[in-house]
Amino acid sequence: METIRVQVSSELARRLLPYQDELPRLLEWGLRHIEREAEVESPPLPTRQAVLAALRSTGILVELDPAIAARYRTGSDQRRRTPVRVKGKPLSEMIIEERGRQ
Repeated sequence: METIRVQVSSELARRLLPYQDELPRLLEWGLRHIEREAEVESPPLPTRQAVLAALRSTGILVELDPAIAARYRTGSDQRRRTPVRVKGKPLSEMIIEERGRQ
């Protein structure tokens, strides 16, 4: 068991005095009540599948045609490109500097 000190008004202390042996149970009941209200006010977030289904139903998200997707998959017939080596400052550093000027 833990001890928690709580300051309350004189009026509330007077009202709680007859229930002092029941205070842990009263606090637990009150906390459950508050937690239930919080669940009602902010329902749980939808699952990923629910979000995807909602996006599909509105047409925002569409499935990629397998023929198009196949063009972007790496295959043995595709050649690998050699990276181009350039001198100078990396682009990421240039972007950070530009953002710093704003």
